[in-house]
Amino acid sequence: MKEEINRVAADLEVWRSREERFEKLFPGTLRNNRPFLQEKLNYLDAIHAKFRGTANEEERLTLRILKQERNALAKVVYPSVLARLIRYLTLPFKQRKTEQASTQQSAGNLLFLKDAVTTNGFGQISNQLQQQLRQGQDTFSIPVSYYVNEKDRMSFNVSFVKDNTGQYQLDGYKALFNSEQSPSESRQQYFHLGHGEILTADQAYNLLAGRAIQQEYSGADGYHQKTWLRLDFNDKDASGNYKMKEFPAAYGYDVRQAMQQLSLKELLSVSDTNRLMSGLAAGNREAVTMQSNDVEKRLHIEANPQFRSLNIYDDQGKKVSLASLLSNKDSDTQKKTAQKIPLKKVLGRTKKNGLSM
Repeated sequence: MKEEINRVAADLEVWRSREERFEKLFPGTLRNNRPFLQEKLNYLDAIHAKFRGTANEEERLTLRILKQERNALAKVVYPSVLARLIRYLTLPFKQRKTEQASTQQSAGNLLFLKDAVTTNGFGQISNQLQQQLRQGQDTFSIPVSYYVNEKDRMSFNVSFVKDNTGQYQLDGYKALFNSEQSPSESRQQYFHLGHGEILTADQAYNLLAGRAIQQEYSGADGYHQKTWLRLDFNDKDASGNYKMKEFPAAYGYDVRQAMQQLSLKELLSVSDTNRLMSGLAAGNREAVTMQSNDVEKRLHIEANPQFRSLNIYDDQGKKVSLASLLSNKDSDTQKKTAQKIPLKKVLGRTKKNGLSM
């Protein structure tokens, strides 16, 4: 059976650490420092108000012991019996105020986290967040696993940390990519999401599958800039993560221009073009139709910013080159042109050149 977290003890440790820092600044003086002792008493009162309704036996025992320390400290801070009586009468109002503030803070933090996980593609764990927050651990993670398609599976550990204000933040997630078709290509990466960064589960899958994505960020000048990202599977950092290759706008990759070389049917429609560019920017392998005279060819394409081109696959998933596609297109054009030449013209040219049929 999993041991329950003693949240009262955890909050007391926070105060102990704070007290140690002040002791280094003012050695040997804190025991007689009334402002400091008053702050400590207020903190202990807040802990009692925050957890007094707990059903955890360990926490309830800790609160009973804490009550004795609070009473002893109150006699030091308020030597007068009248002052302690006033404190005793006003304490319930202060505790209710603390409880309300704590409840509002927890509710706000929960909504913030639910929004963060949904934005990054983990909306399915929203219902588990409240239970985890109640435990009060400094860090926790929630696992997620699912099949992307019939051969690729993704597993995630979404991590949360408590900051110095006591609020929880989405720290990031570890993503594990498994390909049942090619088990040797299984890869994992920790994606850090500090400062509200966004990298969705789908984007993580595309990166680990070897594709590039386009991200937008604010530059030093305040303007939004876009850069293409791709994992380098031949280079890892000290923590075991793959290093990221970056191709900013100045690198000169134009995915629209790369698509125009293929004479795609989708480029005839503004909405289809925008949908296609958005999908490629997300790292998707997109289905397209190449038009060659009256012949249509189904293809799949991916963005390849490093070589300022596209990765192209036929309808069987086999990689093909742009040169071969353009060569076939020219060949089809020549055949079609030859078919349009009337037989009389061919015979006429033959006689003119002094040849006989």
